[in-house]
Amino acid sequence: MFMRCRPDMDVWIGVLAFVLFLGFATATLVCIGAIKKKTEIVIESRLHHGVARAEVIYANLGLVAVVVLAAFRIYIFIPAALTFALFIVLSTRIKSGLTAEGAVVGTTFIDWEFMKGYKLVDEEDDSNIITLKIRANRKQYVLVCDRRDKEQIKDIFTEHRVKETEVIRE
Repeated sequence: MFMRCRPDMDVWIGVLAFVLFLGFATATLVCIGAIKKKTEIVIESRLHHGVARAEVIYANLGLVAVVVLAAFRIYIFIPAALTFALFIVLSTRIKSGLTAEGAVVGTTFIDWEFMKGYKLVDEEDDSNIITLKIRANRKQYVLVCDRRDKEQIKDIFTEHRVKETEVIRE
């Protein structure tokens, strides 16, 4: 059978289980907010399309962890493992792109007023895409867009008074 820990260790294990659950639940809520924003996207990015193998493996490992924990009757970590699997599944549903209110890059939303500049970079190896680099919040964000949207992208940034720059510092 399963050995019980010392009583003071049980408290720390409970705290660890709660912190893990709280962290994964917070990440899940952030993903839900980003998924709601994807309905407002005017120009979609080609980033985050499809599900990577690693994401499928992580979600399945979370579900296997739930089964193993239940088999050994360690129920305290099951909520954390379930929220981990939910977080992985929801994070694959996030799309990036430009909206009327700003840009969605992964789980980050950037309002127009915080954007300092943008640059469109042609991709030599692929004639169908163009890289949009946005400078905001002292960081650089990258969206990979369809080349046919180039003029619409410029119009959107001009409408929101975001300047096109020659160089965006890496």
